[in-house]
Amino acid sequence: MKRQSLLLAATLVAGAFCAPVAVAGEDDRLNSLVNELRHATAPFHSIDAAGAAGWATPLTGCIAHPDPAVGGMGYHYANETELADGTVDPLRPEVLVYAPKPGGGLQLVAVEYIVFTQLNPVPPELFGQTFHLNPGINAWVLHAWVWKHNASGLFADFNPGVKCP
Repeated sequence: MKRQSLLLAATLVAGAFCAPVAVAGEDDRLNSLVNELRHATAPFHSIDAAGAAGWATPLTGCIAHPDPAVGGMGYHYANETELADGTVDPLRPEVLVYAPKPGGGLQLVAVEYIVFTQLNPVPPELFGQTFHLNPGINAWVLHAWVWKHNASGLFADFNPGVKCP
C-alpha cells in the first residue's frame, strides 16, 4: 500500500512538471478549452506526425525578438487548408509553433491562429481574446502557448523561454 502511494505521488509530481497548467486563476471554461486544444494537438509533438496531418508548410525560420529578454517564437509550420479558409477552429489552429530543444531537434510549444484581413476584415475572438493585426502579413493573429509556459502570458506573441540559434 505504501509503495502504491509513493508511486502515485511520484506520478502526480512528474505530471505536474511535464504538463503545463492551463491558466492558474482563470475561469474553468478557459482551462477546459485549453485542455481540449492540448488534447487535439498532442499527436503533433512529432513534427513528422504534424506534417502527415497537414501542418507541412514551413512558414518561418526561428523567429526571435530583437531584445533577447523578450525571447522568441520559434519555427512556424502551417496547414495550408486551415490558412485559406478564413475561419477559426479552436481545435485546428492554422499554425503549429516549434522551438529548438537544447540537445537538438524541435519541440511543440505553441499554436497560432491566423486569419487574413482580406478574408475577414473584423478581428476574430477566441478564448476570450481579440486577435491583433500583424501588419507584416496583413492578418489577424493569436498565439496560444499551450505546450510551454510563457512568463509573458498564455496569449503573448513572444516567449522569454524560447531561444533561437
